[in-house]
Amino acid sequence: MGAGRQADQDVHGERARADGVPVLRRRGGGGTVVLSPGQVVLALVTEVSAAFQNLAYFRTINNWFRLALGSLGIPGVEDRGISDLAIGDKKILGTSLYRRRKILFYQASLLVDNDLSLFDRYLEYPSKVPDYRRGRDHRGFCTNLRREGYPHALAEVLESVKRMVESRLSRLS
Repeated sequence: MGAGRQADQDVHGERARADGVPVLRRRGGGGTVVLSPGQVVLALVTEVSAAFQNLAYFRTINNWFRLALGSLGIPGVEDRGISDLAIGDKKILGTSLYRRRKILFYQASLLVDNDLSLFDRYLEYPSKVPDYRRGRDHRGFCTNLRREGYPHALAEVLESVKRMVESRLSRLS
């Protein structure tokens, strides 16, 4: 859960407890997410020169994902909402940011080949949503690369993202 979220509003608590799914809080903002096999998760902590410019940092790092996916032949990944990436109008990447002066803690989850039904199973409809969600449930709003016709192995996507981050991280500040 994002720092400002409430479990009783965001999570189907009885289902999570019955299935042994832990509900944890992260330092950064954003909505509540389900992390499961089939996702590439990036947690990046670095010193930056600007104390603010959060949107610029979101856009820069999200572009690394776009470039990594493009190198795998996955076109049409676009910015949506404040800090999401989408194919068409369906979300494939969500992010979170935590700032402490010039320390940036960026987190992202890229949906590659995960079980999208888990979102509706464990998450309530969020109280705050981006305009492009248009009232859709989680499964109607989110997609993954496999569902969009890109059957890349998780390890292949992970390696592409890793290469992109390593080649650009020193230029972030």
